[in-house]
Amino acid sequence: MRRAAGLVLLLCLAAPAARADTILHLSVTASVTTMPDELVAQLTANADASTAGAAQAGVNQMVETALGAAKGLTAVTASTTQYSVWHETDPKDVWHASQGVALRSTDGGGLLTLVGTLQQDGLAVGDLGWQLSPAATEKSYEQAMGRAVDLLTERAGTVAGLLHLTLRGFRSVTVGEDDGPPAPMGMMRMMAVAPVAAAPPPSAQADGVTVSATVSGDARLVAAP
Repeated sequence: MRRAAGLVLLLCLAAPAARADTILHLSVTASVTTMPDELVAQLTANADASTAGAAQAGVNQMVETALGAAKGLTAVTASTTQYSVWHETDPKDVWHASQGVALRSTDGGGLLTLVGTLQQDGLAVGDLGWQLSPAATEKSYEQAMGRAVDLLTERAGTVAGLLHLTLRGFRSVTVGEDDGPPAPMGMMRMMAVAPVAAAPPPSAQADGVTVSATVSGDARLVAAP
């Protein structure tokens, strides 16, 4: 678990005629590492033809087939992404069409088998890898935040002891993420290749994802009784 702390001592008067309190500002970061639970694949259907209509018809058929195959798997969520059509005249006159297909599933084996099938159908894999689902991300962040709160309290008590003072709670506490939501991990970029008969499906090895939380606070330290 990675921990970082910054300490700033501030002296202030709690009230007129009252003993001076010491205000200790701390900022700590705690992290947890979680195995990703969602496999994500980005594929693209491409078609070339002498006319725009023919190129689009080819892409439409490939995407329809891909979505149909995905519907047969209850654990797979499928969606389409950008659709593009463009024309080239050099070195030859040809129309190009493409459309993306995004797949995600918590069933990694099932999705990898589907991706392998779609590769054989001519779709190119762009990205393939594991990441944390939104629910897993939120759970991991809450765990990291809990560790950060414990560390904040522990650190404040330690400093109070070193100063021969007593911790009397916090005047304020601020909770904020260290680096924002974790980015998908284990992603690998793949180049388009020609389909190969009886080729094995692709592989995607998961790696741990680190989620961090930062907690800051102003601790009130008073003279020991």
